[in-house]
Amino acid sequence: MIDRIALGAAIRAARLKKGYTQEQLAELVEVTPTHEKHIESGHRLPSVEVLFSIAQALDLSLDNVIFPEQDTGSGRAREIQIMLNQCEECELAVLLDVARSLIKNRD
Repeated sequence: MIDRIALGAAIRAARLKKGYTQEQLAELVEVTPTHEKHIESGHRLPSVEVLFSIAQALDLSLDNVIFPEQDTGSGRAREIQIMLNQCEECELAVLLDVARSLIKNRD
């Protein structure tokens, strides 16, 4: 079963990364802005056709959302991945440095 909240969060993160408003994405995938809002909030699941259109419009891979059993990460790792998808390259560079430092300085 697809996790509606995780799907909505992944779509929202990818939309924001692309710089689209909900209205712009809705227009691109030919749904109403209200429907797009409900998808992102987890209140509705999109049809396969709409999900495919959203994934294409946002260059979004849905593997971890649709097949969570293949995701070996913890809930925290999944949450971090969603947040990383919202970061700009300069922010990712800072986070990478922090992670390297944390691992290097473990006791």
